[in-house]
This record gives sequence, structure tokens and C-alpha cells, in this order.
Amino acid sequence: MKKEEFKQKTYDVLNELADYITKLEDKAGEIAEDAKEEYQARLENLKEIKNNLSAKLEEYEQVADSKWDVVKDSAISFFASVADAWKENFGKVAEAFKKGKNEECCDDDNADTTA
Repeated sequence: MKKEEFKQKTYDVLNELADYITKLEDKAGEIAEDAKEEYQARLENLKEIKNNLSAKLEEYEQVADSKWDVVKDSAISFFASVADAWKENFGKVAEAFKKGKNEECCDDDNADTTA
């Protein structure tokens, strides 16, 4: 992978991650009460991942093109670990949404008793 290609892919992921975080923040009110603490922790973790990725990108941008081959494996490895962490956190956040929806649909307090 060339340095410019790596930078572009990293910027794409950063933008996608920022959009995803914004959407999660907008939907925070839809989370079940007992899942909100974990949801917030996961959201903070995603923000930390984004910040780490942004910092690493700045660091890699300072590397001279002639030295890119030396740090390329490290950059790709870091990028892969970010992707794995993002997937894990995405799954946990999705579980929090499912938990909230299941409680709403099946809670006796929310049942329609007029029938």
C-alpha cells in the first residue's frame, strides 16, 4: 500500500467513524435505562479510537516518502487493530439498541389493554 492510498483510506475511515459517532449521540435517548451506562462507555471508546486514529495519521503524515516502506507494516497493523476495535464496539452498541427495543415491545406496562 502506498502512503497516499493509506492516507486516503484512513481519512475515509475517520469521516465514517465521525458520522457514526454523531448518529449514536443523536440516538442516545432511545437506549434502555439499564443499557445507557454501557452505551456511553462504548461511545467514549469509539471516540478514543477515532482520536487515536487521527493522531496516528498525523504521525504517519510526517514520515518522509522515502521512509514509508519502513513504517508501512506498522501503519497497516495499527489500521487493522482500529478496524477490529470499531467492529467490536459497533456490535456492543447494536446490542444496546436491540435490548431497548425488545423491552419496549414486550414490557407489560407498554401493552395496549384497551382491546
